[in-house]
Amino acid sequence: MMLDRAMTLAGLLLGLVALSLQFAISIPAYLANGMNLPEALVQFFSFFTILTNIAITLVYLSALAGWAGLSWFRKPATRAMMAGVMALVMIFYHVLLRPIWQPEGLFLVCDYLLHYVTPIFYLLWWGVTQKHGALDYAALPAMLVPPLVYLAYVLARGALTNAYPYPTLNAFELGYGQVAINVVMVAIGLSILYLITIGIDRALARRAAIS
Repeated sequence: MMLDRAMTLAGLLLGLVALSLQFAISIPAYLANGMNLPEALVQFFSFFTILTNIAITLVYLSALAGWAGLSWFRKPATRAMMAGVMALVMIFYHVLLRPIWQPEGLFLVCDYLLHYVTPIFYLLWWGVTQKHGALDYAALPAMLVPPLVYLAYVLARGALTNAYPYPTLNAFELGYGQVAINVVMVAIGLSILYLITIGIDRALARRAAIS
């Protein structure tokens, strides 16, 4: 129990530090590039990495505080969903973004924190501290809804502003046909990660029952 609480607190602090640092260096950079403050804030909070790291930080907070407003973050399906999502964040960055993005200094530190450290820590936290066995494969469609809503938002915003957070979603340059293919590929990849996550959850539950 003490280990669970210690890991939860560590995850919360890690998320807060990483997000605060990224915010502190990103907003001035956006302003220096000609954005006004509202545009800079919208840009910052349009990145999937930022939103998912905020979500897992709220998961940690929900485990430490009994606030009613955090009840959704206590659900086993929500926490398992975030395990699959954080695995996607790490894989997507490593395979598609890292080869074309060469950050330096604090931007490099934040990239590693938000794309590697926080996802890996969350996966360990979910596997070690959570009770398993409450998930079923039928939960998979509902787990896809939040990421698909995000994709819809990004494409709608991009259609109005020509601003896209990720090159693979840039319909202005790639065209909607290619972007549609990219979205389907992401949905398929995420579905596979969810299937793996649910399978791990069921395996951990069986192991706990035997031990």
